[in-house]
Formats: sequence, C-alpha cells, structure tokens
Amino acid sequence: MKNIKVFKIGGSILREPEDFLKIANNLVKSYKKARICIITSAMKGRTDDLVNTFKRAVPETDFWDFERFIPSGEIEAALLFESVFNYLNMKSKAVLPWMKEWPLYVSLSKVSNLIQRNTNEKRNFRILDLSKRKTEKMFLPLFRKYRVVILPGFIARDGRGRIFTLGRGGSDISAVLIAELLNIKEVNFIKDTGGILNADPAVSRKVKTLKFIESGKLAILASSGAKVLNPVALKFADRIDKIKVLSPELKKGTDIKFKEKVEIKKVDETFSVFTFIGKRLPETPGILFKISEILHRENISIYSITVSDNLLSIYLREEDTGRGYELLSPLVN
Repeated sequence: MKNIKVFKIGGSILREPEDFLKIANNLVKSYKKARICIITSAMKGRTDDLVNTFKRAVPETDFWDFERFIPSGEIEAALLFESVFNYLNMKSKAVLPWMKEWPLYVSLSKVSNLIQRNTNEKRNFRILDLSKRKTEKMFLPLFRKYRVVILPGFIARDGRGRIFTLGRGGSDISAVLIAELLNIKEVNFIKDTGGILNADPAVSRKVKTLKFIESGKLAILASSGAKVLNPVALKFADRIDKIKVLSPELKKGTDIKFKEKVEIKKVDETFSVFTFIGKRLPETPGILFKISEILHRENISIYSITVSDNLLSIYLREEDTGRGYELLSPLVN
C-alpha cells in the first residue's frame, strides 16, 4: 500500500495532555491525503514513574511481570492518540500488544531485568519471520480502513507471545522496524529540538540545526551519548533511505542520509607512523596540542592518531618523514 507516512513521536514533546491534540492537529493539516502510522513514546517522565512504582510495590521482581508493566506509558499514549484523532474525525486505531494485528515479534538473546541493571541497557535481539507474516496479513490491511494507525513503541513480543521491552530508547527502534516491515523508505522523528543540533543548547548559546547528517556520523554521536537517536535503531535500517527529524510543528529539521554501501578506497599515498612510548600518555595534558602545534608551523598534516595507556602514534605522509622526525624527536626528552 502506497502513501503511508511513519512518525515516531518523542516523549519530550508529550509533556502535557494538551500536547496530544496539538500534534494530531499538525499531522491532520500537513498530511491531508496520506495514511499515517504513529509510533508512540510515553509522556515525559512517565517511564521513570512506572519503574519507581514497580520497585516500591514488588521487592523482588520477576522479569516478565516487570517487562509487561513498564511500557504502560506507551500504551497509554497510543490510546490517547486514538481518541484525539477520532475527536478530529480522523478514523484511527491503536494496535496494542495483545491484539491479533500486533506486528512486532522478536527473539531476545538474553533475559536480564532492566530494573536490576542499567535501565539504559542496549538489548540484542533478532526479528522473527512471524513479524513479516503478521504485518502483511493483519497489520497492513488496517490502513485500508483507518487513516491513522497507532502503535505503542518500546514493546515487542517473543515467539511465545510474551511481552517485553526493547530497552530504553526502544521506541526509536520500533519506528525503524515498523518502517522496514511496511517497506517504507522514510521515517519521521518528531522531537522537541526540531532537528539535530550542532551543540548542546545547555552548554552553548551558539546553536544551529543541521540540515543533514550522514547516518554513520550520527551513529558515532549517538553511541557517544548524544540523545538524538537510539544508535541501535540505525542497525536495523537496512532498506530505509532517509530519516527526518522534525519539530512538533512538522517544520523540516535534519535529514539523516544513508549511504547505499560502504566504500573502501585504495590510497596510493604511503604513510609513516611515529610512535611515542611512555607512561600515562593519555593523562598528559596538552601532549596532542604540542605535537600538532609543531607540525602545523611546518604545514605538516596528521592523517590519523592512535592512543592507548602507554602509546601514542601519529600518521604522516612519507614525504614528511624526515622533517617530522627532526621536529618531534626533541619532545621525547
């Protein structure tokens, strides 16, 4: 089925109950002819409240009991969106995990309680073939009857039908997986930032929204702790061409572009490796600055750097070997 738009709605923009109607209105006005698939997050702070509630109520947790309870916030959000769209005369349906139309089935490689470990833990799993069959036979046909189909993110079922979560940030993963199952080439993430920023607004005043970023670079940022997109989600984006990060007003923010393949290029140039060996090199303030400052004065570029506990290596062009050695040898003393 053509003209289905997938939107993942971040919890950071669902601060108040009134926000559901605002977002729904924006979607209705901006996408008058499209079928809309929404992946919900819980309202801001809701998951933390649920975790604390469960911990206080149940001294010793059972994995499956906990996992079934924690995504209540996403289910709550899905039901609210269904009601809001119906109020706007947009026929909609929330598909919940226990329904026959539920499309997302995965096999979890390891069972570990998020409540007992890190709640931001990344989980390893594989998609079951059942997901594709359910999507084609039960989930996709819903778009013929409904303009809006809503799915709570963060949630999956295993082959035995048991409910569990995909780990923190799992709604991002859900959105990508659903787009893959529906064979949709573009996923839209609605976030409070309205895009991916070049700096943290809490730290820097000079902040601007990036027009685009390559997925590999975004994965590095996300894996390093930047809360822009769950890096695990990118792992499953095999057939997706683009991810858009939009503002709640649906104004264009940042396009995340995917390369068709990784290219390995042979470079004819030869490089030399300069290796410094010593104690506590990473703990020595300004060591890289000193090396690069010396080479900069001679217009010599560094092409790569390797640092470990007692080793620091830099890569220079072969033609700069002699001059580089002459300049850097005094640093050893």
